[in-house]
Amino acid sequence: SPKPVSRPPPSFRRLLSLNSPEWKHGLMGSLSAIAFGAVQPVYALTIGGMISAFFAKSHQEMQARIRTYAFIFSLLTLLSVILNLIQHYNFAYMGERLTRRIRSRMLEKILSFEAAWFDEEKNSSGALCSSLSNQASMVKTLVADRISLLVQTTSAVTIAMIIGLVVAWKLAIVMIAVQPLAIMCFYTRKVILSSISTNFVKAQNQSTQIAVEAVYNHRIVTSFGSLGKVLQLFDEAQEEPRKEARKKSWLAGIGMGSAQSLTFMSWALDFWYGGTLVQKGEISAGDV
Repeated sequence: SPKPVSRPPPSFRRLLSLNSPEWKHGLMGSLSAIAFGAVQPVYALTIGGMISAFFAKSHQEMQARIRTYAFIFSLLTLLSVILNLIQHYNFAYMGERLTRRIRSRMLEKILSFEAAWFDEEKNSSGALCSSLSNQASMVKTLVADRISLLVQTTSAVTIAMIIGLVVAWKLAIVMIAVQPLAIMCFYTRKVILSSISTNFVKAQNQSTQIAVEAVYNHRIVTSFGSLGKVLQLFDEAQEEPRKEARKKSWLAGIGMGSAQSLTFMSWALDFWYGGTLVQKGEISAGDV
């Protein structure tokens, strides 16, 4: 028997190479994501300045500073709308082009197989249609949506850390030290929800295959009175993932609650230690 042809393992670099014709959109989307990531740290810095403005020595100085910060808030609003529009448009354009390209290649490859390949149960018309629909969309999510979020988050975290270390380095170090706990809780919750989503996708593929086969052979189903049996098979295909989702939803809720509680506890630590530094005269109230 002939040896199976070895294929290179799928890689993220290969997906990016498939999206290389849209590199200009990727560059524009990445720059917009980096700029939008800076909005939240600048907003937090502006909030601190606004609070400190209320403690100005004269009424005229307070008015001037508040007017300046109000203008900054308005500018941040306008920038957020523009940057979000540019970011999501460019990454969505990349994702749609990649989806169309992958679906075309998948369909071209499927149509090149011999007729016996389609006789296997896993290669039925329903399963193939479901695969064309879901797998290409998953790749779009991986390349377009994930890159957008990754660039934006990296930019926000980096700029926030730099601003924090410049303004109040002692307080920033304390806050950076407690962040891994919250990140761990959020990551655990994400893993659990991802597992639930995977099971739902698997159940959807099975149920989609059953539904497509039933519609395609509706005359046979009707003539043999098998409508009830088809509905039973459709429901059974989703029963096991439904039970598992109920169990894991409790774990996801606990993980989410723990992450939120750690977030509020870190804020409490932030204000307590910040108040201590203000009392010692090392930083101002606006720096907190």
